[in-house]
Amino acid sequence: MSRFTLIRRTMARKPMRSALLIASIAIAFFIHLILTSFEHGFLGGEVDSERLIVTNKVGDTLPLPISYYDKILALPDVAAATYMARSRATYRTPASFLGLTAAEPGTFAGFIGDQYDIPADALSRFAQIRNGAIAGRSIATQEGWVLGQKITLNTSSFFKPDGSSDFDFEIVGILDGKQSADTHFVVARYDYVNSERGTDRDTVSSFGIVPKNGVRADDVIKAVDTLFANSAYETRTRTEAEFMRAFIAQFADIATIVRLVIGVAFVTILMIVANTMFFAIRERTREIGVLKVLGFSRRFILGNILAETFALFAVGLSFGLGFAFTAVMFLREPLRTIVPDLVLTPAIILEATGLAVLLALATGVAPAFNAIRVPPNAALRER
Repeated sequence: MSRFTLIRRTMARKPMRSALLIASIAIAFFIHLILTSFEHGFLGGEVDSERLIVTNKVGDTLPLPISYYDKILALPDVAAATYMARSRATYRTPASFLGLTAAEPGTFAGFIGDQYDIPADALSRFAQIRNGAIAGRSIATQEGWVLGQKITLNTSSFFKPDGSSDFDFEIVGILDGKQSADTHFVVARYDYVNSERGTDRDTVSSFGIVPKNGVRADDVIKAVDTLFANSAYETRTRTEAEFMRAFIAQFADIATIVRLVIGVAFVTILMIVANTMFFAIRERTREIGVLKVLGFSRRFILGNILAETFALFAVGLSFGLGFAFTAVMFLREPLRTIVPDLVLTPAIILEATGLAVLLALATGVAPAFNAIRVPPNAALRER
């Protein structure tokens, strides 16, 4: 009799118990896959860049004088720089929200060039039309925007002298993201927005810096923050990845929430499966004794029990993956405004597979060793 036949018959002996174990494992991995995908998508993926972001030291939402731009650009280790003013905005209804970035056309396009594709003709029109705006593919598709269309955005941070926060724009181009970058935003000209607003004029939300080749980011960070130390607007310079993590932390510590939920799910599953396996092995004490009398080695019995545990986790993981793929497919579009990059990546699947192997070992080793320690005569007397 082959090991596969033994495992199949053992799992089929009490199909309800096996089905419940598989369902528990599938649910645990479904939670893991969905929440991990949500975390990665919400964070927009890991930013791999040497770019630096300069914000107000007191708080990222507080302004900085635009006059800092020339001083930053004059630093010897800075290859390029740009500036931007950001605001949350809505289109037509409060539910249709997006990001609005007021930037300098030329330098900003170069700053984000490795993440986004912007057509040359769009940049040309952007430089010519004062209230021109370049829309990301995601928001343009959602709202049905086309080139030349006039739109009005209601902003949360830009206010005109009369108190209004409505700004009129003309769509001059559509940008696409590289490697699933977020495109649910609109880029407008800073000079237009700045001239129209009545508060915080001549200020920006942040500066973007590209260090020269061969220059350490830490050296540029120190030079920038030292330059504005003890000024009325002190700065805090970070890598783009650090800035994005801090930005997300303003809303919620997504990573901690995900790990806590996943941790609770897996600890619960570990206890359930381990406890069930102990009872299942105890029920088969006589069978194990018979196998020993028939000459089957301890290694064979140990491997058989571990293989049974691995089979349970393999089937459970397969169901969990199937459910997760289906859920991601249905949730991707409805959640695009919140999670711009909701996708089940190979890295997430590989991580789940590794967890399945570790959990199978953790729940199967103890019952297996407990079984092979029982001598044949004691096992045969067991009732």
